[in-house]
Amino acid sequence: MADVIETDRTTQFVRLLKENGTWQEFEADWRAQCDAIGEDFEFYAGSTIAVVGDLISSEQKNAGVFGLKIDGSYAAMCQINRAGLPKYDSPVLRTRFMTLAPDYDLTDKSSTEYGNVLVSLLFEVVKLAITDDGLGSKHIKFHLPSPQDVPFFSALGRHIKERDVFASIETRGMWLYITRK
Repeated sequence: MADVIETDRTTQFVRLLKENGTWQEFEADWRAQCDAIGEDFEFYAGSTIAVVGDLISSEQKNAGVFGLKIDGSYAAMCQINRAGLPKYDSPVLRTRFMTLAPDYDLTDKSSTEYGNVLVSLLFEVVKLAITDDGLGSKHIKFHLPSPQDVPFFSALGRHIKERDVFASIETRGMWLYITRK
């Protein structure tokens, strides 16, 4: 019997900021995850944190760092911004620098658990594109974290296209491109 993607888990998508303590909560969680498996937090996440440092220091309407919490623990983080890009008729919501938590990246999680994180992230990004005043966008670009994710998101895109949910959805290179109706 095939694995089933769980739907009864508590999931939150949190904008991570120093000023409200969400960044400190995120960092403490990932430090604890690293400690539990004997990994050095600075070595594990230092370069990613350096990239997103400015965004966690002050809230910006069109950009931010977000953490995906599953059952109270941070499973992933990513940088999201809304910007005008060549070849688009309106601003694009881009998701980049996706990093999985030490528990997902360095332990033996199942492909179903990994898939749950990716699908949850994608769902939250699409929800931002629809509902957020500063990040709302007709076009979404979602950078895939691994070449192995391309077939997964290509198949997902084919099934979503069949449901006539979006104007277009496709993968090119390491990106998932979605245009809302």
